[in-house]
Amino acid sequence: MPRLTLDPNLEVRPDFASAAYDALCTALAAAEGVDKEAIVTRLSDAWNVENNAKKAAWDEQVRQDEAEEVEADLARECERQLELEERRKEEETERKEKEKKKPKLKNVAPNKLVRNTVRLRPSRYAIHKLEEREYVELYYFTQEGCTEALTIDRTIAQDAFTFTKADETLLLKPMASHKPSNKAVPDENLTWRQVSLAKTTLLHHMSQAGWPEYLVIMLAEFYLNLEAHPTRHEVDGDTILLHYQAQVRREWHEALRNADDDEDVFDISNINDRRVDAIGTKIWNARRDEGVPRLVTPPTLQGILPRLTYLVSPYSQP
Repeated sequence: MPRLTLDPNLEVRPDFASAAYDALCTALAAAEGVDKEAIVTRLSDAWNVENNAKKAAWDEQVRQDEAEEVEADLARECERQLELEERRKEEETERKEKEKKKPKLKNVAPNKLVRNTVRLRPSRYAIHKLEEREYVELYYFTQEGCTEALTIDRTIAQDAFTFTKADETLLLKPMASHKPSNKAVPDENLTWRQVSLAKTTLLHHMSQAGWPEYLVIMLAEFYLNLEAHPTRHEVDGDTILLHYQAQVRREWHEALRNADDDEDVFDISNINDRRVDAIGTKIWNARRDEGVPRLVTPPTLQGILPRLTYLVSPYSQP
């Protein structure tokens, strides 16, 4: 039976005995050879049978509709639960990702006192230079440079960024890692004490930044050999070696990063005495040109008369 659109329980049986059906009933009675009342009864019975069949079909249709609605509700609820579960999993994954990005905190030792002094460390600019395997001035590893870093790193916001240029491309990078100090002193203008203390901090942070161990050891031997170099016993010897350190360490860093040169990088720990003598001569000539008398040992006599000194004035002959 086709789907019913009207409830048969609401239908009213026609009055077949009425004038509206008189012609029909009279014709049927004549054809059947019965009286008109019998035809009215037959029509009424036929309508009742059909109506009862429709009522039964309607009841079954309602039951099916209700069952389908319950099933649809269950399907929608299952879909909603699946969506909620998927959203919960996404939120849990996002929470775990955020948790991974949070800085890890170390354990706290109850009753452990803070250090007696402030631990000094280089600026983020200097650490970034080491991580990038770039040359960085020793000033940043001196006590003065580390003390300044305490102020600089605090005043520059952690999330402050600046533009830097790399391969013709502008990049956003943390400002603290790319802002050099305007108080930085060239290596050659540092004191010997500053270099002696700074080199230890430099070597430590090179290791922390992942530099190859053999390079850290080589640079450590370089400073040990400078400390023990005989030129230190000469007048202006420390100044000469400070200039040597400044020049050679920069050249070493640049050579290590020079990918265009296939030549092996020199061993910085091996002191080039000719270079030392050349630097000494240049410094002595500059002193002489400035008219400042200095007590020096000429390079040509070093090793022959190590304790012989000459007074070099602007008027003396080389």
